[in-house]
Amino acid sequence: MLRPRRARPLGRTLPRTAPRAETRIYVLHHFVRAAVAAGVEYRDRTVVTADLLHALRADFVVDASGPGGYMAQQLAIPSALHRMHTHAGLLFSHFDGVRLFADVVPGLRPGPYPDDWAAVHHIIDEGWLYSLRFDHGVTSAGFLLKERAPGSPERLWHHLLHRYPTIGALFANAKPLMPLAYKPRIQHRLTRAAGTGWAMLPHAYAFVDPLFSTGIAWSLRAIERLGLLFEKEGGPTEQDLARYDAALSHEADQIDTLVAGAYHAMARFDLFAAHAMIYFAAVSFAEIRQRLQQDNAWSGFLGVGDPQLGGLPRASLRRLRHVRTPADRRSFINWVTNAIAPRNVCGLANPAAHQINALPALRGGGGV
Repeated sequence: MLRPRRARPLGRTLPRTAPRAETRIYVLHHFVRAAVAAGVEYRDRTVVTADLLHALRADFVVDASGPGGYMAQQLAIPSALHRMHTHAGLLFSHFDGVRLFADVVPGLRPGPYPDDWAAVHHIIDEGWLYSLRFDHGVTSAGFLLKERAPGSPERLWHHLLHRYPTIGALFANAKPLMPLAYKPRIQHRLTRAAGTGWAMLPHAYAFVDPLFSTGIAWSLRAIERLGLLFEKEGGPTEQDLARYDAALSHEADQIDTLVAGAYHAMARFDLFAAHAMIYFAAVSFAEIRQRLQQDNAWSGFLGVGDPQLGGLPRASLRRLRHVRTPADRRSFINWVTNAIAPRNVCGLANPAAHQINALPALRGGGGV
């Protein structure tokens, strides 16, 4: 429900050194305050029921929840999980006493920022480990795994720490602050994202994996599209919502094939690094295009619809499935380099860079 009021400046100055996890908290808090300032009635910790929705008399519902959200339940929307290529489970907890990576590997070449205060990804044969360190010292960490070994979550955790000694050294003295938990599959996908009188934001419709951090950017793109539809007199038409639904479907497919290819390549880091260049080419090209020309909210996310980028994730996954020999690996790496060349705006796939790329200045001097 909307209650118009005069908007006022909101926000908080964010330290330039703030870690990604803390930055997300500030950003989400800012969005909520901005929405309230614009007239939105915000109800925290509210369970949406049919009675509540009827009492609110909503003309249109936007479901911004997550898997198994309100609209999925009320409309009994079928799952489309069967069409996804990515299949990964999550073993996770929060820990106290995780060591700094620089202390475990003292000879590590310094990067452009302190690695331990960013979202750190450790690639392993079975999947990958994320590590998010907060200012108070607690670290959120979890393994995303293609297959689960037998045994309890604790046994699996210790097995992985033993198999990978560097990661084991990081967590040697760490204590879980809550019991280790395992979720067999984190992916979800529905058959519909919109219909008459309702629409879902991406996370309520589909989720693949946090590997390439697509969630916030994809959601913002969807919000922009819905905002434009509500600017029209009379609001979104059935054709508008069908277009929105189709866009999210194509984009969910794109993220899925990109992530599935990455998982397929993780046991060979040279293949993984080459495949990841498709992601970096797509996002860096989109960032620069957005700053140089009027952006179109309906342009496809992650290269969907782009004649150069659109088909690369699927083509890469198909090629990765047939890599067998060292010659195959070299051929794949060369293929990626040539395939992204028309959209390679920041020197990607350069062996001399050792997988560290400084993006061109998008806001003044320097690199990011």
